[in-house]
Amino acid sequence: MKTRVGIALASFALFGAALVSTSVQAVELFGGLGTTGLEIGLGSRIGPNTGLRMDAEFLDYSRSFDRNGASYDTKLKFSTLGVYGDYFLGSSFRFTAGALIGQRKASGNGVATNGTITINGTTYPAAGESVAAEARFPSFAPYLGIGFGHAQVSKGLSFYFDAGVAIGKADAKITASPGLVAAAGQSNIDAEQRNLQDSVDALKFFPTVKFGLGYNF
Repeated sequence: MKTRVGIALASFALFGAALVSTSVQAVELFGGLGTTGLEIGLGSRIGPNTGLRMDAEFLDYSRSFDRNGASYDTKLKFSTLGVYGDYFLGSSFRFTAGALIGQRKASGNGVATNGTITINGTTYPAAGESVAAEARFPSFAPYLGIGFGHAQVSKGLSFYFDAGVAIGKADAKITASPGLVAAAGQSNIDAEQRNLQDSVDALKFFPTVKFGLGYNF
């Protein structure tokens, strides 16, 4: 985590220096919240209708749920850098294209709650057995979206809003304890993994919504 924060800070320093040296517009420091976590970034208008931004986003979210006879403790962890180009239509409304770079994953560990667990539609004895599941999104994901804000060229406080999608299919993996593999058979474990993969395939377009405040210097 410390390494990722260090990389983010170094990237911001280089990006900010580049903006200051090349842009005649004000430099914006912004921060907000959204479906990809806590956001902090730098940006600037670089032309009459264009802008450039860079941000870092961090999300660490935990949730518990029951599925197929097991209780799962899950985590959603994002740690990404984003680079975006904005095209403004008239005033604050804009189209945005860019990319997310870094780690985005969901993971969980499941333990049987009633002494059995269902794998690929069949219930097996599972006292003391467990299943781990993970879905990893690509480390590079194109982004397309719309929004308003990040348009101010004079000093002062402003509001922004973004809505878009990060494009890229996650890879799913299931790992079962040895006793459960022996009971269910590897072929059924593989079939359950395919079922999970089918579920995460629906997130090829990961929705992102975020809002926050910016200050132009």
